[in-house]
Amino acid sequence: MRPHTMFIQSQVLPWESGDRLGRPETSIKLLSHDVETGAATALIRYPAGFACSPEPLACAEEILLLDGSLQFGATELNNLGYARFPESHEHDQFASVGGAVTLTMFSADPTAAPLAVTASATDPVLLSDLGSQGLEAWVENPYTRYLVGTGVQPLFEHPDTGEISILYSALPFRYMEKRWSHPEVQEMYVLAGSYVINDVGNMAPGAYAWWQSGRYHGPYGSRTGFMMFIRSVGGPLANLIEPERIPVDYDAPYKPVLPEHLQRYARPLAAARSW
Repeated sequence: MRPHTMFIQSQVLPWESGDRLGRPETSIKLLSHDVETGAATALIRYPAGFACSPEPLACAEEILLLDGSLQFGATELNNLGYARFPESHEHDQFASVGGAVTLTMFSADPTAAPLAVTASATDPVLLSDLGSQGLEAWVENPYTRYLVGTGVQPLFEHPDTGEISILYSALPFRYMEKRWSHPEVQEMYVLAGSYVINDVGNMAPGAYAWWQSGRYHGPYGSRTGFMMFIRSVGGPLANLIEPERIPVDYDAPYKPVLPEHLQRYARPLAAARSW
């Protein structure tokens, strides 16, 4: 099990060798890790000129491109491109001409898959250049309840478990004056804007959370609006909302709930000013 992490700004973490995730030519920032299964989420920085033909993995690999470009065979993905490769997928060449940074999620230890394992016909390869799709790809939230001023771009839904990956966005001054949790893990990475939660502080771009089921936080609000990547782990996305109304504190101080190994890095980012 990964520890509850609510939340760390990825900018404050040091880069380290990608060897531990089987990517020796890269640098990584390890955001969360399950010591029992080897499942992990990390930022991975690919150098300019990177190229390899990776072996099939004994896990699914999910990628959101944060900067630069990556080529998977004949397909190129750019900023906010999304890819998901199921367990035992046989890659074409995997390369980056100018370098790239990705948010990457491994469902288990990212080591070579046994030859006896075959890819699942119900878990296809997904490659999507989200930045070129426009507003037509955004829909009202089909997973929980629709809130006025919010939108979802569905990326993936597992056919067996109901786990999902989405982009979630909201217009300025969207808020909810209640604390809430989830029956399954919710993983979050803020891409733009500000997402303030009363009891933990302001999640700025680069903020990462591994929100364990049954742990309550809130309420939340955003003066600027926001966009984030959300993934449910263990089952479908759902909310458990407490009835009490609590005013949103848009200036809530940073008071993260972090595992011990991340506590020494915890610090808020300096607020960006418009003047």
